[in-house]
Amino acid sequence: MKKILLMILLLTFPNLSFGNERFIPIELWLGIPSTGSSELKFYEVNNKQHNGKLKVSGPIDWKNEITGKTIKVYERKRGSKIQLFTITNNGQCLGRVWDSRKRKRGVVVAIDNGCKFPLGTWKEGETRDFFSAYNWPKKKSGGSSTSKRTGMKKTLTIKKLGNEKKCLTFRWQLTVMGGKRSGKVIDDNDYTYCPNKGFTKLVSRK
Repeated sequence: MKKILLMILLLTFPNLSFGNERFIPIELWLGIPSTGSSELKFYEVNNKQHNGKLKVSGPIDWKNEITGKTIKVYERKRGSKIQLFTITNNGQCLGRVWDSRKRKRGVVVAIDNGCKFPLGTWKEGETRDFFSAYNWPKKKSGGSSTSKRTGMKKTLTIKKLGNEKKCLTFRWQLTVMGGKRSGKVIDDNDYTYCPNKGFTKLVSRK
């Protein structure tokens, strides 16, 4: 009888969390009410988060200059900074594909396999590594054009798993892969996302 009741609960509420494991829905990042579904969809959104500092909208179509493919993305804007996000790493993450901030090499053209927010089934205390590539614009060198790719490792650790009512907190670390700075952690933050609110808190170690 208990097994039958458990099966009914799982079929009726697939997004329920049990023990130290849960399905993290995309709605949590979007700051919208959870649908209770364990399917990752591109829901319509246009709201503000983090006390009005962030604006999240989408989805919109975006063409990747490297692959030529057009994909659905969300736009997140803070002041003049614009970032584009999509579902990545086989549904394990929501990751950046483009970032408007200008570095020494210019503005990154595209980011492969980015990971900035955990999606799908995770356990409290779990750590996963994701490897991504940053594609930089072409530069002229001796009459020819060259482009640059740099590798980065993104490490996500679930600190507080949360549930349908409580907030999720995870640690996000960015490590350089390759070159003189290989192995150096250049970003280390704790992010908190709450149901129906989205991003609410950032604690930086760098």
